[in-house]
Amino acid sequence: MRITPLEIRSHGLKKSFKGYDVKEVEELRELASEALEEAAREINDLKEKLSAAGERIREYAANENMLRETIITAQKMVDELKTTARKEAELVVAEARLHAEEIVRQAQLRGSELQQEIFRLRKQRRDIEASIRGIIDYHSSTLLLEEEESKRADEESDKIKFLAK
Repeated sequence: MRITPLEIRSHGLKKSFKGYDVKEVEELRELASEALEEAAREINDLKEKLSAAGERIREYAANENMLRETIITAQKMVDELKTTARKEAELVVAEARLHAEEIVRQAQLRGSELQQEIFRLRKQRRDIEASIRGIIDYHSSTLLLEEEESKRADEESDKIKFLAK
């Protein structure tokens, strides 16, 4: 069950003669509210960063597809140049082969660079996800501790009421 800062602020606590110190309870509610607001802001910031990273990955994937098409086109050009070069003098054939090899080398180099960037972005995404999980786990455990402390305080209060009777 998710509790919003507004719910914490608007939640009314029962007040009794020998109950909790109202000022302390109000301070605790305010602290809890501020912590939840901060966590919500941080989670939203991280979601935005994750979304931006996802968008960059999609862009790189689109660039990778374009690069593959470029490599295919370059390979087709190389084949055409070879056919044309065979009809021309040996010098033209050698120059065409050198040119084609340079295009392929550059395309492969660019493909390798893009692959490395994709791996880096995937790692960055995993790191961001791990960070988000850590934040959520931290706040969940903090909330559980607060609930346990509240239960203990309620039990002690009940004991005091029982003993006072």
